[in-house]
Amino acid sequence: MQQTLVWKPWHNPGVENLRLHINEHGIHASSHLMQSLRGHSMVASYVLDCDPQWRFRRLWLKVDNLGQRRLELRRDIRGQWFHNGEPRPDLAQCQQVMLSDSPFTHTPPLQRCALETGQSSQLQVAYVDLLTLRVEARRKRYQHLHQDGHSTLYRSELEGLPSRELAMDKHALLVRASDQFLRLSARELKLNTWV
Repeated sequence: MQQTLVWKPWHNPGVENLRLHINEHGIHASSHLMQSLRGHSMVASYVLDCDPQWRFRRLWLKVDNLGQRRLELRRDIRGQWFHNGEPRPDLAQCQQVMLSDSPFTHTPPLQRCALETGQSSQLQVAYVDLLTLRVEARRKRYQHLHQDGHSTLYRSELEGLPSRELAMDKHALLVRASDQFLRLSARELKLNTWV
């Protein structure tokens, strides 16, 4: 499956355009975003890779905000984390990455949890602040609130931030996050197989 998705922040100017490729080898997402965050204009690009079971493997991130900065996070098959090549034992309990201002990073944990109505799951995430590029372990909790034919509603709680309600489509891709993001479009890309 290949998709292109576009989100906009709820209140601030900006846009995120993400290409998602899923096959038997894993999940590959590449994104470009522009936002105004806490009074600062920022442009960022990232590539996020997961294995076929949506386990985080690698994040490459470049941010331009008064100069370019980069970061790479990697988690090996033994669960050891590396930040720009250096071990990060403080992230050992983390299972996923969460970017401060990107709606896509809700998808891998929700795909992994596969929650039914009323169920909840708590996990540790490596939280990356897009403005400062600070990486720290934080507790994250999702609760499955309601499901209808077209979307599923979750409560999302991240340590240190207010809780939010997330409306997700059948692929656990964000449609709307209360007071945060709104999806503008989602388009599935198909190969033309006629000759």
